[in-house]
Amino acid sequence: MQIDKCARCWYAVYTAPRAEKKVRDRFLEAGIEHYLPIQIIERQWHDRLKKIEQPVLTGYIFVHILPEEAQKVLMTYGAIAFVREQSRPAPIPDSQMECLMQMVEKSEEPVEFSIAELMPGTPVRITRGHLSGLIGELVDVQGKYKVALRLTGLGCALTTVSISCIEKL
Repeated sequence: MQIDKCARCWYAVYTAPRAEKKVRDRFLEAGIEHYLPIQIIERQWHDRLKKIEQPVLTGYIFVHILPEEAQKVLMTYGAIAFVREQSRPAPIPDSQMECLMQMVEKSEEPVEFSIAELMPGTPVRITRGHLSGLIGELVDVQGKYKVALRLTGLGCALTTVSISCIEKL
């Protein structure tokens, strides 16, 4: 496993099944800079409605590391491997991570994630609301208009945005 020599970069790391929050806690203890996109959702149990924290991207956590920290990441229990591109860990541009963070933190609707390749759509910019300024592709999914932001090697993160809040680029 070799990470290109560069400054601190973002990488996606596969986690053991349903271990994202445990890996996040272990990274915190180890001093590894990380980001786990979490959203609060309501789940109906047989006797009550409960709010729970749920990872937006199941099976992934993001790390912001120097090349020499890669082994420390992989030595963390529950961290399986880096997401790779051409047999090397695939760096994620800071701008894409900032868009993902902004989408998760400011979206009023739950953020969905799809690994399915979406047909390229109309490029749009969100003009109003908490996500104002984000750029993505307009996708018609199950009759609802959604803005999709592409993330290298990971598919698309999706969130619902009213058609009146976007403009064509």
